[in-house]
Amino acid sequence: MFNRLDYLKIFCVAAQHRTFKEAAIKLNVSPQLVTRCVKELETELGEILFVRSTRNIKITTFGEQFLQKAQQALAVMDNIFGKSVAENLPVKITAPPSFAKPLLIPVLARVSKEHPEIQFDLKLSNQFADVVEDKIDIGIRAGNPITDHRFIARAVNKLNHVVVATPELISRVGTPQTIDDLYHLPVTTMFDNNRNQPWEWFFKDKLIFKPETPVLVSDDADAEFEAILNGIGFGQVSIFMAAPHIMSGRLVPVLQDYEARDQWDVFIYRPQRGPVPPRVRIVYDALVEQMQDPHFFPNAVPDVVHQ
Repeated sequence: MFNRLDYLKIFCVAAQHRTFKEAAIKLNVSPQLVTRCVKELETELGEILFVRSTRNIKITTFGEQFLQKAQQALAVMDNIFGKSVAENLPVKITAPPSFAKPLLIPVLARVSKEHPEIQFDLKLSNQFADVVEDKIDIGIRAGNPITDHRFIARAVNKLNHVVVATPELISRVGTPQTIDDLYHLPVTTMFDNNRNQPWEWFFKDKLIFKPETPVLVSDDADAEFEAILNGIGFGQVSIFMAAPHIMSGRLVPVLQDYEARDQWDVFIYRPQRGPVPPRVRIVYDALVEQMQDPHFFPNAVPDVVHQ
């Protein structure tokens, strides 16, 4: 059963050959099928498209005019279903703001070099995004397992934290030996907009420190981290953020005996719908590969001795 689009395709191929048999070979169909489709198209149009002879076919003047329109129509259909439309669509990604600079942007930079046609649309937020409702292609989150069956979620790493401060601050106010010592030291903290209150610091054995008089409160992880790097206070931050600065000696980890381990998983998730567009698959696979790499995404404090 053929439709008008099939008729146009067969007609355009026939117009490029000397006989219906040659067109049939090109289309991998029988010559009789090509002949029948051309006849049905001529009947619908009320005009002759080809003059037939025993040796060849010759397109008519009307056929030449119709060929231009048919080719234009097929070009529109190819454009609708071709790659050109998808290439203009960005890959929409949501992630916590703290993930952007150290983790997300380096991966996207690598993808951009290998696939310059891919565009990106970043939605940075500490709130869990409904990728289905918000039409997001890829989400990155840390915390409890994602159980919503509308999503396909993959755990790629563990998110651990460490308390750090600059050497200058430690030399000035001392090193905390216990969690209670933090109540007498300058500390920073993140503000949780979802709960409208500051975040607690988490330690092993379910121990918690609630900063009572923090020297700095911010709802932006990068701003809090910059404050820590500038010696404003002690802070509990993600190891992946602190690791390079611990390696360089700019930050010093403290209270490591109290560190909680592997409490939070890091997930990369996407809507459970198919098929996955190639541009999304490329970015998704790159993020999974990089974020599973312990050198790229460290989840343990570097064991470094500075002279």
